[in-house]
Amino acid sequence: MNIYAIAVQKGGTGKTTTAAAIAQAAAHKETTRKRLRVLAIDLDPQGNLSFALAADTNKPGSFELLEGTPARYLIQKSPQGMDVIPASWSLSTITSAPGSARRLQKALEPIKDDYDIIIIDTPPTAGELQYNALQAATRLIIPLETDAYNLQSLQQITAAARQFQKSNPDLLPAGVLLTKYDGRATINKQLRQAVENAAGRAGIPFLGAVRKSVAVQEAAALQVSLFDYAPRSNPAADYRQIFKNLMKQEKSRKQEG
Repeated sequence: MNIYAIAVQKGGTGKTTTAAAIAQAAAHKETTRKRLRVLAIDLDPQGNLSFALAADTNKPGSFELLEGTPARYLIQKSPQGMDVIPASWSLSTITSAPGSARRLQKALEPIKDDYDIIIIDTPPTAGELQYNALQAATRLIIPLETDAYNLQSLQQITAAARQFQKSNPDLLPAGVLLTKYDGRATINKQLRQAVENAAGRAGIPFLGAVRKSVAVQEAAALQVSLFDYAPRSNPAADYRQIFKNLMKQEKSRKQEG
């Protein structure tokens, strides 16, 4: 079982879309051959992941989880086939204190073995919520938009991850991916190569590029799984392959171990 934090210190990178797609892929029988037990946790006060997965943000969720309410009382069943702990605006009031970055890690301890995979969506800024995700996670996925600032974003989040590996040695980089990718533009091809090279130098796998398509926004707006709404779309194919890459990665680690 792995806990995946989807994190980067920049907005507009497709972070929440990636969190939703990986959760949906894991819960989709045609992607995995068997439906995995999936829990998605929304730590972003905007609650976009909660909406995309059709969770009720009017009910208690991740704010209460961090405040000490047992997780089993906060889990909702999504019609998309996974469990969800939703976000609320109250998350923006969470403050830090000595040891407070371990709150999520402690809260997940009683339930983590009930799942095959846990996905955590985070805010696009460094702070208490992102720190809780990095402390609780065993894997880090870094989504980047194809723009000139993505290398800086990659450096920032990997530096943060290295800091948390001191207190959470289980945290490993699962990989980098590009979102909203249009390979027809020469500059985008160059930026992709730059990201692949930078990730390689840092020892981080490059998971792939997700091609740009309106299907992603449409599926989220309708609160349905991308793999049900547009299974033959480019983003569905790309996220399906990225999920398979993640599973192959874990299989290789088990064999090596």
